[in-house]
Amino acid sequence: MRKLVIGTLLVLCGAGVRAADPPAPVALGDEETIVIYGDSITEQNLYPAYLETFFASRFPSKRVASFNLGWSGDTARGGNQRFERDVAPVEPTLVFVNFGMNDGGYKPFQQSVYDAYLASQEELAARIEEIGAREVLFTTSPIDPDQRPDGDAYNGMLARMADGVIQMGAEREIRVIDLFHPMLEVQRRAKEEKPGFTMIPDSVHPDPVGHLVMAYLAMRRIDAPRVVGEIAVEEGRVEATGGASVSEVRARYGGTEMALRLQFLPFYVPPEARPALELVPLQDEVNRFRLRADVGTARADTWVVSVDGATAGTFVPAELAAGVDLALLDDAPWSVAGRRLWEAAQYRWEKHFEAWRRMALAPSPTMLPTLPTFAPFAAAQRAHADAMGHGLQALAEPGSYRVLICPLGEVVPITGLALSPTYPFDTEFDRAHPPETDPGSVEWKEAPFEGGEIDLGAQYAGASNVVAYALVNVEADADCALHLSMGSDDGLAVFVDGSRVFANDVRRSLRPGQDEVLVELAEGRHGLLFKVTQEGGDFGLAVDAQVYGSAHVSAVAP
Repeated sequence: MRKLVIGTLLVLCGAGVRAADPPAPVALGDEETIVIYGDSITEQNLYPAYLETFFASRFPSKRVASFNLGWSGDTARGGNQRFERDVAPVEPTLVFVNFGMNDGGYKPFQQSVYDAYLASQEELAARIEEIGAREVLFTTSPIDPDQRPDGDAYNGMLARMADGVIQMGAEREIRVIDLFHPMLEVQRRAKEEKPGFTMIPDSVHPDPVGHLVMAYLAMRRIDAPRVVGEIAVEEGRVEATGGASVSEVRARYGGTEMALRLQFLPFYVPPEARPALELVPLQDEVNRFRLRADVGTARADTWVVSVDGATAGTFVPAELAAGVDLALLDDAPWSVAGRRLWEAAQYRWEKHFEAWRRMALAPSPTMLPTLPTFAPFAAAQRAHADAMGHGLQALAEPGSYRVLICPLGEVVPITGLALSPTYPFDTEFDRAHPPETDPGSVEWKEAPFEGGEIDLGAQYAGASNVVAYALVNVEADADCALHLSMGSDDGLAVFVDGSRVFANDVRRSLRPGQDEVLVELAEGRHGLLFKVTQEGGDFGLAVDAQVYGSAHVSAVAP
């Protein structure tokens, strides 16, 4: 409720110069090259990165590239001076302009400073129009008065500047996204609730939370779908709205299984920015992706949501009934894809910044810029970074997912394993050995399995560059799914009744939970076979098994 109230206040608060009707949204064409232009707040590459990944994930069929051309200490006047050098060569179709924090001089209101700022904004608007691009004007973010010896004095100047930008936008028919007034209101209310709160710790530069508030204020002005999907499950029936659709719905393991298709990925919110979700209704307003399920209270205390065999989360019935925010389930595949997109965008920004600033404008002597290979290398890196800006879209493709909602069953105690002899490992991971092809011919050796791990190096002392197998038989009293959470040193493959259900050819140290797989078990006895490779060094296996459903599963002697 508090977030909804704040969302309403963000529409109502601020300067009286704004029109009473909601401002027109900012539409993106099928092909856009976007420049986000500003000072050090832009150069921080937080709100620009949030917007970049929002555009990529929300418009997977559009060709959209975003370029952050923020410069620490810059002003609207400086933005004019470097426009031909930095902005025009990018050939943008849309320019977001965010100057103002430095323009006011960190002093109370002065008419001459105010007039010079608006004149520079007018000149910059003309430059953007001359190159055929559209402009969106931001008002600057506020300062945190609790972090400054002069308190709130500078916010008075910034407020007048923000009002001037809003008036200028109305007169020139330029879209304006007001950050200043709504952010000031969010900050005021947060401080009322929690004295000492800050999202602008140095008084000027917002932290990741503050930047997400800024990005939210921009996202809500973008003409984009608001609902990733809403899925409702009741008595085995499933309905999906927004950008989600479901098919192949069936009762499964005391719950419901479905195929879920998304038109676009949810916007990924990095963990360090998530406290902002308590300040503004971003998830409800522009990133809604919720699951509501009426599972009753009698059948199980805890339910699991599994996606493509991976555990996305566990919930009590009341949580499912109230609604689960699927966009914040970090282990769900759409979140894994969103995190990959975020990390790629950060990497691309680093490479772009290095090529644009460190190599092209002020190469250090350690870069040896006099070498004849330097200029081609700098040009190639800039071309690669620019191409990555357009290529990020490939990481934002939505998909189809197999979703299972069912009771979380019992943990299966495994106290012992049967170990095979070792076999030579010559990097051919898929080569089959007798435990796979003729397990009856293998001389198995019983070994204890305590705490869910086994040190295979101790079991096979002195072995190096080998592969070994561990076997456990289980018996289920009803059809169910068995979730296996595993770790290995090094590679790992899993077989159920002779069929391979998982494989990961990797070199790594053992850590429980590195891999997971969901296997289907019919009523009766089944053999679980784990193949572990070793390429020198340590050698080990970790396994945790848990039932999905209400069946009883036990480990049994061979």
